[in-house]
Amino acid sequence: MSPLFVAFIVALVMMAGALLAGFLRTRLASHHFDDKTKDVVKLGLGFLATLSALVLGLVVSSSKASYDTKTEMVHKSAALIIEFDTYLRRMGPEAEPARQLLRQAVASTMHELWGTDGVGIDVPKDANKRLAGELGKMLSDLRLNNELQRQAQANALNVLGELARINAVSFTQQGGSVMAPLLVVVTCWMMLTIMGWNLFAPGNHTVTAVNVVCSLSVASVIFLILEMDQPFGGIITVSDMPMRAALLNLSNSN
Repeated sequence: MSPLFVAFIVALVMMAGALLAGFLRTRLASHHFDDKTKDVVKLGLGFLATLSALVLGLVVSSSKASYDTKTEMVHKSAALIIEFDTYLRRMGPEAEPARQLLRQAVASTMHELWGTDGVGIDVPKDANKRLAGELGKMLSDLRLNNELQRQAQANALNVLGELARINAVSFTQQGGSVMAPLLVVVTCWMMLTIMGWNLFAPGNHTVTAVNVVCSLSVASVIFLILEMDQPFGGIITVSDMPMRAALLNLSNSN
């Protein structure tokens, strides 16, 4: 399910809790609304609100940290690609086939992560698989003429190993890491909270407006958590501009 749809469901659950509380308010006996009962309900609501705030804060922090990690991974990959291309250039015309394969691999990665089209490069489906294997073999088999080229070759192989590791990590981390049961439990806590204050609230438009605002606020937090947990698609996404810049550098033959 998309984050927007989940957020919509959460908002509906919140409003359903408010409506249920309004229904119970008209059905419960008067002794359920005495001062002692209200005090106990207020204590319970305070406990649930504090617990929900703590858990939501931890989940938001975790999702933001995951998002920042993947953003940093993209920037680091782009920097390594440019560094790798620099070493290939130092090797001379012999490394031009490796540069062409690298361009294909970068374009393929962009297409798989962001669905980017129109990059101006033919993208074979197996480009990423060949990056670690064929590209490494191409570099190792190069017959270079001087020590400067051989040093560039060794540095390029080291960078290639780091790129292969980052590429593997990026694809294994594409799935969501937020536990759905945790969000369900927090949503239930928030629904109970909104039910609690509506039990003793009058049925007027101001209370309804407060319920709507609170429901949308909870839904927006859930939406942000899920969006940051899926950073390569959706509204809040890791920018592909660093990879585009690296691809533009690779396309430059100078």
